[in-house]
Amino acid sequence: MTEHTTTDKGQIQHFVMFWLKPQLTKNEIADFANFFESLKPIKYIKTLSYGLAANTPVRPVTDNSFTYSLTITFANIADHNAYQEDKIHLDAVEKFSKNWYRVVVHDTAVSV
Repeated sequence: MTEHTTTDKGQIQHFVMFWLKPQLTKNEIADFANFFESLKPIKYIKTLSYGLAANTPVRPVTDNSFTYSLTITFANIADHNAYQEDKIHLDAVEKFSKNWYRVVVHDTAVSV
């Protein structure tokens, strides 16, 4: 495994992919957007966007197997860490986690 240099400075981009359970109906999948909407009031979030996987052309480097993705920007690592413990976030995860079978998170220290 390659060792990476990390930084605690600068903005953090929090990118999350969700694979929803295949037995969910189209309405239940659409309703899952309420998970993301419920996160918007969290004060640590600078920006938040989400959407369904795009139907882009198949390429060896493209993975569109997920259902939804979420991108949140935080001002710094402290805000990211506070978000992880925020009651709104924890309550939303508890309420909606029954809908997914896999989640992958990528956190990036954004170079500006």
